Amino acid sequence: MSNRASLVPADRFKGVYALLLTPFQLNKEIDWEVYDRYVEWQVSHRPHGLFAVCGSSEMEYLTLQERLTLAERAVRLAGDMPVVATGNVQSDPAEHKEELQRMAETGVSGIVLIPPGSMGEDQSRLEDYFGRLADLSPIPVFLYECPLASPRFVDPDVYGRLVTQHGIAGIKDTTCTPEGIRAKIESATGSLVFQANMPYLLEALHSGAQGIMATISAAAADVALAFWREAANGNRETAERLHELLVFLDGVLGKGYPATAKHLAKLRGVPMNELTRKAKEMNDSARQGIAVWKRAADRTLAAL
Repeated sequence: MSNRASLVPADRFKGVYALLLTPFQLNKEIDWEVYDRYVEWQVSHRPHGLFAVCGSSEMEYLTLQERLTLAERAVRLAGDMPVVATGNVQSDPAEHKEELQRMAETGVSGIVLIPPGSMGEDQSRLEDYFGRLADLSPIPVFLYECPLASPRFVDPDVYGRLVTQHGIAGIKDTTCTPEGIRAKIESATGSLVFQANMPYLLEALHSGAQGIMATISAAAADVALAFWREAANGNRETAERLHELLVFLDGVLGKGYPATAKHLAKLRGVPMNELTRKAKEMNDSARQGIAVWKRAADRTLAAL
């Protein structure tokens, strides 16, 4: 049994994480200068942590070396802020032990593991896979029900055993249902369950979720942080108003993500274009929706 999670205070990892995008040049190579400026912009909002090398980073379209370099640069720019990064993206699970070890060497505070391919069809096999990798990790391990996998969900009972027997520190839940989130929380008291769904965000926090890892934070982590603070302080009316903004943004960003998030980051001061390696583009309707959201967000934040 691993005890890594018990050695790290929960407060070290709880809270709002800014998901990191990957900016590209016109030739689709990573624009490292813009990436550094973007990470600095994210850090300036003082989120509780950064999630480098994630779905928003287009990690499935990046080489291993690109993913490692993204993590290294994020760690360097984050200072004392925790950075977590996915450590098992290679298509062959036989390569994941080495990948995890190399990602840990970048200086990240935590490793994130996703279900590989269709392994989730056999939850006992998935449990064994996660347990073996977690036992090898020198730093805390988190799970992520990543949409890249099918099926992607981790059964609550499996999650509970991984926490108690292998020291898994937490999970990014994407069941996007109150029942699914509560089941994770109840199966592993003391672990960190991060919420990715905006419509049920308030309900999830009331049920005991202790963090937010969501696409809206790729370009609006400051709004998520404002919501987090108001909710924690019991300012229900303001928290609800900010929640409405986050739900609004979640819907708009879905029309061509992550290009939409890159466009919003540009509107908010980051010199980033909308290019992606995915076959994802945003249309004029999405562009107009983002502009409307930004005006509403600017008014709301100015009034706080």
